[in-house]
Amino acid sequence: MSYKIFILKQYLYMQRHNQLLNTIAQILDEIIKETDTLEIEQDQISYFHTIKAPSITLYNYLQRIAKYSNCSEECFIIALIYLDRLQEKHPYLVLNSKCIHRFLLISLVIAIKFQDDDYYKNEYYAKVGGVSVREIFVLEQAFLELMDHQLFITAHHYFMYQKKLLEYGEIEMP
Repeated sequence: MSYKIFILKQYLYMQRHNQLLNTIAQILDEIIKETDTLEIEQDQISYFHTIKAPSITLYNYLQRIAKYSNCSEECFIIALIYLDRLQEKHPYLVLNSKCIHRFLLISLVIAIKFQDDDYYKNEYYAKVGGVSVREIFVLEQAFLELMDHQLFITAHHYFMYQKKLLEYGEIEMP
């Protein structure tokens, strides 16, 4: 394979990858736009909530995690499925701008550990995600408990989500 073809394939892969991250960020941004207007009761606040929303956009946060984690694209779709499952299991739990980054980070870390063969230690993901090492351990444990440790996703469920994302973002997969 010539160098030009290799570069073109890499470019096309990055375009598709960026579109996937952009689509996920848009979906989550739409949810946040609605939930930020809701009053949150004290009992709805979790370990994941911060005093103020991070200044980094969801798209840039996803880009950062993608760049430094070297995870597969499937992990991003799996993380989104986990977040949807979390909402189904705990409808009182409001995902808003004060907690979405942490939920997204932990759902991705867990997806990476569940899906990919190679992954980093929690200390590394803490640095990438901008949280302390202690926080990442606490958040991971809390997330797994909220999910009842139910992480398996059927192929049918995965491909249904992938199809919806492709349609939403009009992403072309190879």
